[in-house]
Amino acid sequence: MIVAGIDEAGYGPLLGPLVVGCCAFDLGSQVRPDELPCLWKRLSKVVSKNRLVSGRKLHVNDSKLVYSPANGLKELERSVLAVLCASGEMPADLCEALGKMADHVLEEMPDYPWYRPTEDEAFPLEQAALPIQMFANALRAEMGRTQTKCVYLAARVVLERRLNQLMNATRNKASVLFSVTAIHLDYLLKRFGGEPMTIFCDRQGGREHYGSLLRLMFDEWSLEVVREQDGHSEYRLHAKGNSVRILFREKAEMQCMAVALASMLSKYLREALMRRFNAFWAGHMPEVVPTAGYYNDGTRFLRDIDIKRRELGIADEELIRSR
Repeated sequence: MIVAGIDEAGYGPLLGPLVVGCCAFDLGSQVRPDELPCLWKRLSKVVSKNRLVSGRKLHVNDSKLVYSPANGLKELERSVLAVLCASGEMPADLCEALGKMADHVLEEMPDYPWYRPTEDEAFPLEQAALPIQMFANALRAEMGRTQTKCVYLAARVVLERRLNQLMNATRNKASVLFSVTAIHLDYLLKRFGGEPMTIFCDRQGGREHYGSLLRLMFDEWSLEVVREQDGHSEYRLHAKGNSVRILFREKAEMQCMAVALASMLSKYLREALMRRFNAFWAGHMPEVVPTAGYYNDGTRFLRDIDIKRRELGIADEELIRSR
């Protein structure tokens, strides 16, 4: 049984990338296809849905609850990298981490001077490597004990130029988000489509109906619409005797740990790239106040860097998101 989750970070901002993350777990053959087991309970010896004062467990939840500007990236980074390292080695730097989870973006990044690494860039960004390795070891042992495997941890990172191209082509931001989400859906269906699988997605913008899009993109599967109402849409894709369940729900990251991890991964990679973004502009304008890229503060930031941006010859479509 495969349980997968998909969520995004950076859908609303004026500046910076859109990141859509995906996490999938293999829960073994003893789980019934119609079940949606709670991974928080399954891995409760190492993982907690709530922040513990003791810090003895990995905090996994909606990224908005794990990360805040006041608390920094430390807790978010520890959980994301521990899950990554439970199935492999600690990346040496951010580029290697991107290579493991979002390798498609490495070829594009050198075209953006604000996403190039600085000489003094630390990695991990805020957390020490040793605690991450210790949690990764504990998580690996617990996943072995419960017959749980993380079989997919990846993100699609859409940088500004490509994002503007997609938005200009569709004139619809929600359609762009779904097209990026569909890359993960396509991968999951191709790799695990022969197994019982549930794919849990956070609601895509204000969209409530996904059936026509699923039918268009995955025409080799027959589509069954189970429900499309009240922020809860559910579908089944059928092919070759197997059925894949796909759910879209509001606040899915609070209901499914795989979605929570996808949310955290997306936020982590976006924040890491925004650190490079701010470091680039600080190198040219040490007095400039950093930005997270959201609309009001992003507008302020663009005013602050306007003269320097024009001196550097940076075109609007390279830097500013059109929608």
